[in-house]
Order: sequence, then structure tokens, then C-alpha cells
Amino acid sequence: MIRQLAKLRDKSIAELADRSRQHVSQRLERFGLSSATRPLDAREILRAFSNGSRQASDDLVERFNSTRPPLFRSFETTADTVRLLSERFPHHASDVVEKADRIIQGRFDLLGYQNLFFRANPPDWHFDPVSGKTSPRIHWSRIPETDASETGDKKVIWELSRHQYFSVLGQAYQITGDEKYSQTFVEHVRDWCEENPPKLGVNWLSSLEVAFRSISWIWAMHFFGKSQALTEPDLIKMLSMMHLNGRHLESYLSTYFSPNTHLTGEALGLYYLGSFLPEFPDAERWKDLGYRILIDSLDVHVRPDGVYCEQSSHYHRYTTDFYLHLLALRRAQKEAIEPKHLEKLDLLLEQLVHITQPNGESPMFGDEDGGRSLTLDFTPLNDFRPTLALGVTLLGRGDLKFVAAGPSPELLWLLGPEGLEQFDSLESVPPVETIKEASHGGIYCARTAWTDDADHIVIDCGPHGFLNGGHAHADALSFILSVKGRPLFIDSGTYVYTADLKARDLFRSTAAHNCLTIDGVSSSVSSGPFSWKTIATSTLLDFERRNGGVFVAGEHDGFSDLGVDYKREIEFTRDGTTIIDNISSERFRSFEINFILAPGLSAEILGRSVVIREGEHHRASIETTIESRNEGYSAEWKNDDWQISTAYGRLTPTRRLRVVFNGTGAFAVRNTIRNTASVG
Repeated sequence: MIRQLAKLRDKSIAELADRSRQHVSQRLERFGLSSATRPLDAREILRAFSNGSRQASDDLVERFNSTRPPLFRSFETTADTVRLLSERFPHHASDVVEKADRIIQGRFDLLGYQNLFFRANPPDWHFDPVSGKTSPRIHWSRIPETDASETGDKKVIWELSRHQYFSVLGQAYQITGDEKYSQTFVEHVRDWCEENPPKLGVNWLSSLEVAFRSISWIWAMHFFGKSQALTEPDLIKMLSMMHLNGRHLESYLSTYFSPNTHLTGEALGLYYLGSFLPEFPDAERWKDLGYRILIDSLDVHVRPDGVYCEQSSHYHRYTTDFYLHLLALRRAQKEAIEPKHLEKLDLLLEQLVHITQPNGESPMFGDEDGGRSLTLDFTPLNDFRPTLALGVTLLGRGDLKFVAAGPSPELLWLLGPEGLEQFDSLESVPPVETIKEASHGGIYCARTAWTDDADHIVIDCGPHGFLNGGHAHADALSFILSVKGRPLFIDSGTYVYTADLKARDLFRSTAAHNCLTIDGVSSSVSSGPFSWKTIATSTLLDFERRNGGVFVAGEHDGFSDLGVDYKREIEFTRDGTTIIDNISSERFRSFEINFILAPGLSAEILGRSVVIREGEHHRASIETTIESRNEGYSAEWKNDDWQISTAYGRLTPTRRLRVVFNGTGAFAVRNTIRNTASVG
């Protein structure tokens, strides 16, 4: 009770009022006393979409398709879009058909999982095939969001019910003209509506899922609008459910619950609904509300240097996609573009440019859950270049084109053939700077050149996430390094959220990052899957451009309770990278400095040095020296089996190197990393 009262005391009157309103609304829904659970019936839909003058000979599907607002140019010239898709992205076109055929068979690739079968075909929408558990069909508000004991991993269930695979079926339908893809889409919509009645079950629990499902249905209506499989009763059912979605989103926005990408994703869903379905009396309000939330959130979510507030590269990309889609929609609607929208989007893209590694991948620091607002291509989740390609066309930046390398199917579907032409016509120019200092977000990036074989580093000396740090990791003063164009030391990833709480703690811990741990303790200590017991505060001590590279020095207070002062210095130049860990301990402690190797690399310990190989070929070496007034300490290298997560739910074996030493007093541990790459 005391803890609950303390929490209430910390909340504003506006927050208390909003939470109370949502609580009352949930209760009314549970007891069947709310009109919010009643979808529009066929007569109401026909009245709204026929201007009240429907004739017996009218075809609602045809009328609906002919009166949609112009949102995506690709569907104004569909034949040209499909032709260009096959010509410019032939592998994508063939992959689409192959994946669509497996979806027809009930097999899905979702997150880091391959070939999932959800017990039936159409799927069991409440079943998690990873755990084998089924969620109860009760009012959504009675299902604990972060407890997987009864439901299994909600992420897996939700990913299926986002219906983003409809765009796979849709592209296959447009490429082949085969009605089997549209028939599967219609069967799945019918079954989903039957098995997920309004407000019952896990698929109504998260407003973000409702928003993304709405966006998927809007795209599906573009892909399948002219299919014979989409009948009038099916369209009426979809429109009725989408109206209910809009009302649900408006009622249960994550304004105070998760005011991060949950809130902005929900706002994007409202904007999509209001833009695509102007016949609904609520449409203009939904559109305006969604737009206002998205624009206002820019001041909170995007730091002045362009770093996204949750200190996660994946969620940074996620956010950038939201605002690129908003910009594309606004321009298609010939709506005014606010300067802040363009300025912040420019900063977000600039940051993505500099964290992109020479091999085209982006380091996945902070949480990564595989989520996208829309899935129109199959590039790996750590390849952010399709997002940069959208920025090339929408903002006209040649430096983005240099890093993006080429256009993407997403660009073609979102912006149409004209968007592809604009991309092609823009000159590609290397970015001017090889160093990016983002002091507000504490992300420092440097590379030796804008070439495929360059060295590259990302250093974290910034805030610990946003609000309660729900998507943050205990990675204060960590670094991620590529040598000769390929990743060498990496982040371990995320793996899962609530399905395995021990694994969740491990992958967020300091030991899973290129950082120092003391007595096995993390610099920040987690408390539940999305909160923290203690949080380390990082402070930048020095930043210099030095010897064609960068020097960054910082400290954090994550070990102060152990009586330890800690400072790290990192110097990155063309000649190599030097990391100096300065430690002062009042008591005898056990110290470990961790280095997480990229998959496919091996290491050989040679006394105080390590040789890192890829197959038979040398990649790099590490030389270690330790300075201490205490002659009684011991130090050695350890080479352990380790696992990283390259996608949500997926584990990949690799190695973790550790410099392990014990002692008390002051230590200066110098690790010098040099490129020793041999030909091969």
C-alpha cells in the first residue's frame, strides 16, 4: 500500500485523470456496459461509405476502391510497379512467392524463428508455438502484459496477429495474379475476426498491436482491393473492425504507460486510419490526434544530436521509419510539412549513417525485438539501409545514398516508380565527416574512411535509456568495433523479453557487453524485464579528434556502492584501438573486462596477448598490460563459449574473451587492438 501511494504521489493530475478514465472504460467493457465493444453493423457501414444514396446495383467494393485517397503512388501505376519490382529486385520477387506459398501452407517466419506452425491453418491466433501455451480468451485487461507463465511469449502471438505477412501475400498476388494468395488473405481475416471478437483475448491487450494490425489491413486493401476474393461482406467486416480499432486506440493510448515507440506507433496507426477512411465521422479527429502526438513527441524522443532517447539502435531505426512514413503520407496528401519534422528526421538519418558499419550492417545496441511498422522487404534486421534509401528520396540527400548503396522494394511500394526514379537521379556522395560526436545521446562514432575495408567504432558514454530504461542495457562505456570492414567485437543482442527472465537479465547485463564487471556485478542492475534496481550514470570527461581518429574518456558511478571508482579511455586511430580501464578499489575485488567476438571468429591466448582468427586467417591481435602498485594481483585471459542473439528468439554461438584479475588499490589495464588481417 505504501509503495502504491508513493507511485500515485509521483504522478501528475493529468496522468491520474487519464489512467482513471482508462480504468473505468476497461471495467465498463468487461461488464458489457460499454458501446466501445460494439462494432458497426453492415447497415451503418453501407450508410457511411455510400453517402446514404446506395442503389441496389451499387458494388461497395468497387466504389470503395475508386474513392480511396491517394496515399501510395505504387498502386496508381501497379503494372509499372510490379514490372520494376521484378526487374530491379528479382531475388526479392522470387522470395516473395516462395514465402507466400509457405504462408498458404500455414508456415511462418516471424522474428528470429523459422517455419513456425500455429497448430492449425488458418492459425490458432492465441497459440504460442515456441512454448506450446495458449492465451485465455478473456477481456484483454485481465491478461498480465509482462507475465509469460500462462500465455507463453506474447511477442510471438502478437507478431502473427500484426498481419504484416499480408504484404507478402499481397506482393505475390500482384506479381503472379494468382487468386490463391488473395483467398488466403480473406480466409485469415474472416477467421481472425471470428476468433478475436471485440476486446477478448491477448490480441487486444496492446494498443500498439492494434495500430500495426490496422496499418497492415490498409496495405492489404491496396494489394487485394481488386481481387475477386474480396467480397462485400468481407469488406464490411474489415471496415467495421477498423472503426473499432480506431476507437480502441483513441481510448487506450500509451500516453503514460509506454510513452515511447508504443505511443508514436499508435499515433501512426491513428493517422493511417484517419487518412485512409475519411468516411468515418471520427476520421479527421484520429488523423489530427495521431499527427499531433507524432510531431510533439519529436521534442522528447529525438535528442538535439539526433540520438533516439531509448539508447537503442533498433528503436532508433523504428522511430525513423515512423517519421519517414508520416512524411510520405503527408506529401501524398499534399499536406503541410512542419519544419521540425524535416529537421528531426534529418538528424535521425544522420545518426543512422554514422552507426552503419563498413559491411552495411548496423550494430544492435540496446533492445531489439524485431518489430517494424511494416514489412515490405526481407533484408536482415541489422541492415538499416532500406530506411536510409527512403531518406535519400524523401530528403534528397546524396550522402544517404552513398551509405544506402541501392534502393529497396520498400521504397518502390511506398513511393512508386517516381520514387525509384528520384533515387536513381540523385548523385551519390560520401559523407564529409568520418567522426560523429553525439554528446546529448552519448554515442560517439568514428571510422578510418568511407570504404568497405575501413575500421569503425561506436562508443557509448550516454544516458541509461529513457524514463525507467525499459529498453536499455547495462552497457555504460561499452564499444563495438569493426576491423578491416568486418565486425570484430559486438553487442550480444536481446534474445527475448518475458519468455525467459533469466536470459533477459543475462543479455541486458554488463557481462554481455564489451565492458568491465566487478565481482560479477553489472554496472546497472535489472529489476524485472523492463525496469532497473540501480542505474549507472555516465559522464564524458574528454573528447578529442586525434591522429585521424578519436579519443573518448568517460566514467560511470555504477560500481560506487562497491567502493570502486572507474574511468575508461578509448583511442581509435588508423593504427589500431587502445582501451585503458582505470580502476581504483578500496577492497579486494574480482575484475573482468569482456570482449564479445563476432560469430565465426576464434581466439588463441598467448600469455598476455590474444590472436583472433577467421578460419585460418588472422583478423586482429590484443596486447594487454596492467599497471598496479599492488604486486600481489593475478591476471589472465579467458576464452569462453558464448551465445549472442542476432534476432529475437534466436541464439548464435560465438566466443567471449575476458581479462580476469583480482586485487585491491589502483589498476590501469591497457588493451591494444591491432589489425593483423591476412589475405583470404
